[in-house]
Amino acid sequence: MTKNRLSSEEKLMFYKSRRRKGDVERLATATGYTQRMIYYVLRGERNVNNTIASAMYNLSRRRATVTA
Repeated sequence: MTKNRLSSEEKLMFYKSRRRKGDVERLATATGYTQRMIYYVLRGERNVNNTIASAMYNLSRRRATVTA
């Protein structure tokens, strides 16, 4: 049986539904990218690479979705 893996774009959408204040700073320190680069990726101005997408997914995978 094979595992279904999420693409980088799917990980980004997963993270966007669960993001919180202060996450950009945590992602920047965890990945080594600047905060500006993380913001560019979130806004779609830069392509999503696997390093940033995986860090976003791992940071938010146990959170509940934001309803409001």
